[in-house]
Amino acid sequence: MAWTTTRILNALAEGPKLTRQLMSSFGKDRESMRRCLGHLRQNGFVASAEGVHQITDKGRQFLADGRTITSGPCSGNAASRRGLSLRQRAWRAMGMRDGFSLDDLLTMLCDGSEKEPERNLSRYLAALEAAGYLMRLPRRGEGGATRWRLRRDWATGPEAPAFNTQTRRLTDCNTGQVFKLGRTAPEAGHGR
Repeated sequence: MAWTTTRILNALAEGPKLTRQLMSSFGKDRESMRRCLGHLRQNGFVASAEGVHQITDKGRQFLADGRTITSGPCSGNAASRRGLSLRQRAWRAMGMRDGFSLDDLLTMLCDGSEKEPERNLSRYLAALEAAGYLMRLPRRGEGGATRWRLRRDWATGPEAPAFNTQTRRLTDCNTGQVFKLGRTAPEAGHGR
């Protein structure tokens, strides 16, 4: 993703780094890091020799200008992020409410044009809860729906954390933090 390559440039602005140092810092595997660095080299932002990488003058100027790399993800397993997607709208709604259920979000945000909105938001809520963003609230009444609240200390910014369902990775687009989630988190649901 663009933010990853920008973060790599910022890290290299502090001084040359080994591939393994960058992999460790950004939680990327060797192939993903190779792709990111290859893209940066191709654009002339990074010079590499024998596993050591450093930022070029062109890379420093790129950072100084405050520009961003818009070529897309560094690996084939990008988290889904689209403008005002259902998940983005849900993230904003979560920040404005003291508590909500899946039904609340579906009622507020869906107009019928969304593809499988219940499944989409159910997976997203489960991922946010597993990563620690959401706190489960007591149910209202017998058989009431599961309810959550966005933990205020985890409301990291306006961009919704992006969840890749295939890799089970949740990426906070505001901080760059990546959460590797296990397959044990059940999907959120109606009182299940």
